[in-house]
Amino acid sequence: MTTRRVSILELEGLALNGFIDDVKLIDCYVNKNVRYSKLKVRLSNGEIVETSCDHYARISRVYLVLIKYKDLGRTIVRRELSEEMMSGITYDLDLGGNDYDTRR
Repeated sequence: MTTRRVSILELEGLALNGFIDDVKLIDCYVNKNVRYSKLKVRLSNGEIVETSCDHYARISRVYLVLIKYKDLGRTIVRRELSEEMMSGITYDLDLGGNDYDTRR
């Protein structure tokens, strides 16, 4: 399976929308005492994507942000789904002040 290259901004968007399952920080190489790393991410559809190699200091900060966004994205998606479900239930129960009740 080949991995697709994506930008950091695209990964942040995927995380906020709840599409990231797993994030790994992988070392690429060291050049003149500068460490380079990349992120390898498994999406909810099973696809593997990765960033290009960049300075470890930058990639490690992005890694931490993605972890937080991943949790936040799942919360946002769950809240929207439950609000949609609850609005349907509320609509079904709100029958306009019991106009249908013939016992009055």
